[in-house]
Amino acid sequence: MDEKRFSGRTDCFSAAHIVDEDTGKRLRCLVWNMSDTGALLEAGEEDGVPEAFTLLTAIDQTSRRCRVVRRTGARFGVLFIGS
Repeated sequence: MDEKRFSGRTDCFSAAHIVDEDTGKRLRCLVWNMSDTGALLEAGEEDGVPEAFTLLTAIDQTSRRCRVVRRTGARFGVLFIGS
């Protein structure tokens, strides 16, 4: 499998919230790992995670705009977009 990430990821296993930019609705999620360019997240499959959202991490209260680039069940990879 070819590596497509632009930077290495660090395991962090931290709580976070997904904030839907259109509705303001918040969903709880887990951050499995993160890099400067993206992250691997997990939320319930029934949560209906939008294709683009703001991720608010509990550990540092940082918000990052994200776009989903891969979904595997309840886990999904995101790319951080904009600033």
